Amino acid sequence: MYHDPRRPLSRRRLIQIAAAGGALALAHRANAQDRNAPASLKRGGTTLQMRAWERYPAADIPGLNRYLDATPGLSIEWVSTPYSRYRDRMIAEFISQAPLDIVQLPESEIAAWADSGWLKPLDGTPGLDALLAAATPAAREGVKGVDGKVYGLPYLSDAFGLAYDEDTLHKAGFDKPARNLDELKTQMLAIKKAGIDEFPLSLAMKRQPGNFWSLWATVYASGGDMFDAENQPVFDKADNPLKAILEWYAAALNEWKIVGQEDMQRDWGASRTGIRTGIVKFGYMAQYALAEFNVWPDSKVAGRIKMALVPGLGPECIATVSYAHSVGLAATTRNPDHAWNILKYYAGTDKDGQFTLPRERLLGEGGRSPYPALYQDAAVKELVAKMTGGDDGDFQKLSRLSRLRQATKTAWYAEWELFMMAQFQEAMMGRTGIAEAIKKSADEARRLAKA
Repeated sequence: MYHDPRRPLSRRRLIQIAAAGGALALAHRANAQDRNAPASLKRGGTTLQMRAWERYPAADIPGLNRYLDATPGLSIEWVSTPYSRYRDRMIAEFISQAPLDIVQLPESEIAAWADSGWLKPLDGTPGLDALLAAATPAAREGVKGVDGKVYGLPYLSDAFGLAYDEDTLHKAGFDKPARNLDELKTQMLAIKKAGIDEFPLSLAMKRQPGNFWSLWATVYASGGDMFDAENQPVFDKADNPLKAILEWYAAALNEWKIVGQEDMQRDWGASRTGIRTGIVKFGYMAQYALAEFNVWPDSKVAGRIKMALVPGLGPECIATVSYAHSVGLAATTRNPDHAWNILKYYAGTDKDGQFTLPRERLLGEGGRSPYPALYQDAAVKELVAKMTGGDDGDFQKLSRLSRLRQATKTAWYAEWELFMMAQFQEAMMGRTGIAEAIKKSADEARRLAKA
């Protein structure tokens, strides 16, 4: 049932996979570099261009091949790029009006890309409403642009919790994971003092698109908000928990030294790999990562990793963060009907109305499905039991408590996110004051909102 999505793929036909080179200045040059051997593209028929970020689920390529096997005269060129460079690459292609059809849409980018006219609205497309009705509220919100229109189908969705090595916790003398930041500090210091791990906690605070999940999760766990319903910043208010959380983070890094300096250059994917290989003991992870830790055959910590609610400033976790990525159609697609049919199959239902590929993706990934009904499937229940060691109480609660990042449905969020990350990194490392970093980030959000 489980396959590492990084393994080599056996290709029968039709889909050409290429890895992206780097952050790109010109899209036509990017394509020449990424495709590697354009002459090997299938000749004849209609070729649709599909763009994705690098770590695609293992079910995706075989699933699309089945669709193409049943659809003579149609082919797909799949080009993938590491997530950290996906935004730059896609903007370059959009600006150059490169031929594109189907595009994976990060939650933090869809609104800006739609606002720029780069995505095709899907409202009124036959079958759309039924698919959205089957998705979670967060996933339905995740596919919208600034104008409230729908620009994609739900693809991946998951909540974040605190993953921890249960053996490490027990060796340090604790039976249960921390419920709040005070307890987390106590546990991490005990692990450090016992010589079990010098830097047991990973916050994964690299300045990179789609990162800083630990911070969002901890703000929500503490009952706080970053923005209000009008997308105005509230994290600079006197009663907001952000300042106290950043002070805790800075102390964890510089004073208590329970977080290593390398964590400032570690994204949550690197932290995830660290847990699977036994290097990292505690980290903020999406729920599906439990499959990677406890089920994948190459995991060095199988059966040892649990997932707890996110510790906040208060006595108990109030909420946590989640994401909801989607897949949509480029505004420049010359084959809207073919593209929609593939999109519907890829992120929704097959010709029989079944969520075949989303189910296979769920089983291959360990979750991440935006369709709740799939979690009632017997095979999925068996998988979740393996992931959680039969104790899925906190795992299920995380889903119920999860909230999307705020202000992502603005045209300026992606730009602000990188600015904010730079300010908070500098403050955590003691190069600037925390209050100053918060003020600058709030002022920048207000400036961008008015621009």
